[in-house]
Amino acid sequence: MSALSGLKKTRSLDGGTGAVYNPIISTGWSVDKYHATEGAGHPGSGTVGERGIAVARRENPLKGEREKQIKQAALRLFSRRGFHHTTIADIAEEAGLGKGTIYWYWRSKEELAFALVEDMLDAFLALIREEQGREGPFHEKMRRLVDAAADLYAQEKEHCRLLWKFRADRHYIFNQEYVRAVTSYYQEMRTHLSAMVRRALEDGEIAGIDPDRAALIILGITEGLELEWLENEDFDLRESLHVVLENLFEGLRPGDRRGSG
Repeated sequence: MSALSGLKKTRSLDGGTGAVYNPIISTGWSVDKYHATEGAGHPGSGTVGERGIAVARRENPLKGEREKQIKQAALRLFSRRGFHHTTIADIAEEAGLGKGTIYWYWRSKEELAFALVEDMLDAFLALIREEQGREGPFHEKMRRLVDAAADLYAQEKEHCRLLWKFRADRHYIFNQEYVRAVTSYYQEMRTHLSAMVRRALEDGEIAGIDPDRAALIILGITEGLELEWLENEDFDLRESLHVVLENLFEGLRPGDRRGSG
């Protein structure tokens, strides 16, 4: 069962997301760790979803459970068969629902697929935001971020796999509206990581690197190791992320601090 399949997010006109990580809520990666207000975009209501996408949602007493049920079914089928070999009728059958029920929540298979991609991107973005907002040494923030990301990836491996498939085929699967929305997530991730690096530079913890370039390097390393982990069951993602990133930033410590801690 995917822990992200019932994730709710605040909708906004400026492209921001209201998903907030709540470290108080109990075990594992529960969708209840993300708090948001109701009011998803609806094409008939004149509202627009986050990142400029109008998302069809109608009021339903079972809305949360039904959305979760449908997303879990779609995730299983997209992972097994691929996007193009899965139909809305297939998803409805897998979920044990009528075909019309799917359209109560999503206008199309494309919109449903994007919802799955968005859940994973929102979760990872929330982790980065949380660490950026914390006080403390940069190296500790990065260690916590690596551990949190490794936990998320381990619990949501099928989501990770699906996200990579969709990213590789994004221009074939999604129209430009959705492609721009996915791109905006990565831009926001880079913005927050860059801000973390800039703060570390200002505090004298590291030196000699452009913050924007550092953000690209961090994401590139993370994604490269994530892909290896998806292809190799024996690969230790957590340990590898720690080793590579810690060595990277150890090499960026100012000369008088290098090797001193």
